Amino acid sequence: MLANPIVRKEVLSALRTKKALVMQALFLLAAAGLLWLLWDPQGLQDLAGREARRILSIIAMGELVMVALFAPAFTAAAITGEKEHNTLESLLATRMRPGEIAFGKIAGSLTFVVLLVVSGIPALAAVFLLGGVDGSEVLAVVAVLMLTAIYLGMIGLLVSTIMNRSYRAIIVTYAVLGVICILFAMPAWPLSDHFIRKGGPVWQGVLHVLASLSPIQAMLSVVQPNSTYAVGAENMPPYWQVFLPASALVAVATTIACLYRLHRPAPPPRPREGLKIEERNFKVSGRKVLYLWFFDPRRRRAHIRWWQNPVLIKEFRTRPMLQPWWLMRAFAASLIAAVLLMFLVTFSFMALVQDTGGLIPLMATTVAALMVLAVALLGPAVSGGALCTDRETGVWELMRTTRLSGWTIVLGKLMACVIPMFLLALAMAPALILLLCFKKDLWPNIQRILTVVGMTILFVSSAGMFFSSLAGRTSTATAWTYGVVVSMAMATLLVLLAEEIFSPQFARMVYVLNPVAAAMDAAGYAPMQRLGLFADHLRIAGVATAGMLLVSVLRVMQLRRAA
Repeated sequence: MLANPIVRKEVLSALRTKKALVMQALFLLAAAGLLWLLWDPQGLQDLAGREARRILSIIAMGELVMVALFAPAFTAAAITGEKEHNTLESLLATRMRPGEIAFGKIAGSLTFVVLLVVSGIPALAAVFLLGGVDGSEVLAVVAVLMLTAIYLGMIGLLVSTIMNRSYRAIIVTYAVLGVICILFAMPAWPLSDHFIRKGGPVWQGVLHVLASLSPIQAMLSVVQPNSTYAVGAENMPPYWQVFLPASALVAVATTIACLYRLHRPAPPPRPREGLKIEERNFKVSGRKVLYLWFFDPRRRRAHIRWWQNPVLIKEFRTRPMLQPWWLMRAFAASLIAAVLLMFLVTFSFMALVQDTGGLIPLMATTVAALMVLAVALLGPAVSGGALCTDRETGVWELMRTTRLSGWTIVLGKLMACVIPMFLLALAMAPALILLLCFKKDLWPNIQRILTVVGMTILFVSSAGMFFSSLAGRTSTATAWTYGVVVSMAMATLLVLLAEEIFSPQFARMVYVLNPVAAAMDAAGYAPMQRLGLFADHLRIAGVATAGMLLVSVLRVMQLRRAA
């Protein structure tokens, strides 16, 4: 395998990057830190294996989350990077056969992800010192981690063969991984009232196989086989036993699909529509009133006013994701989703309960969590390329020649990230307002929810600005932004899956970083309110936001200097 020059080139290039060094250091520090925090300082052995199983569960779930977050960063940009640098056609013109090139790309992209799993094995094996854990359980954990790295890595590589831009491939890959890891597993969780047990044997079997495709569900069935989160269909094997062959089959299928895609000649990217300026001198009419200025992309724009931020105006006129007609479409889609959610809430109250007092805070908690998750999943796609896009396209060299200060540039970029996410949250807000019709005293909770959502918007925007100012490529900045935001908003919720094995102090320390948990506290969810997360989360997120903005301004000032 090492004789393949593509493998050597990909592996050496990946290991020599700062991104690989930082990811490896974070992975090892996280594993060592968990082991140090959970280890009994007296070194006592537990013959029943409770302490060893507790440590194994936490470390295994932590390593699984990090593997799932790091895999797209390397595989989703493997092929798109060649397309962006116009080197894919030159690579196909060499004497190497297409199969060797495809195999080299696949093996080279997965090598670093597999190395992460191998480097975490000593932390998993440390539980043998406490006793009570069988070696087959640790081997099952390693097998799930290894197949997760290959399985999710191949999905990212397949997306990379389809997309033409690295940052788009990373966004799509994270969206697919969210569906596989979270959505597929939800029918087996108490949140859905164990929906997997409802229906006939065929229906249960289908849901059981889909849930088994989730690495989180497979790992839970290994480390916590008796947990309420590991409940499966009747007469079906444990999730991890289904996950091993199913993930291997999916990896083989995605490998065949990647080989097929790489054997075919790459189609040329679609030409972008030319920017034309057309005069619209028609008189005031119904058409002009109906189609306002933000629906007419070809109309001549007015000059930038003295009180407007020129960077903000430039962003809204040039970036495709910030074009007004796309923003209006996203706003309409979110509004429709909010209306459907309101109907669902109303019909649930009318059909299921007579006294709505107990369920209204629960519904407010659900809506608040959905709003925060929407910002966390869509925000990095908007803010990840705030500065990197200009540096990649050469626009930054023009901005350096202007008199704009670093603060003006950062503020304009930040506002261009905040406004779309604010519109998204505004479109989902009617679902909260509807609840006031059922419970008048819910208004303070709604204010607290909107405060958490607003702070989350600022945090996600500043995180995108921070990584975009430090990274040189949009794909790298987007991957790091997704990694941090998803870790805080979703990965920390994994404590809920095994709350009985964590101490209250550790659980609160994790939850206080999570905007979803803070929104649940603001909505009145009793388990989170007992922890008192709202005020502490706002302080921590505010300090982190201010720090990232300060670093972004200093970095922009540094980039504005002459080379």
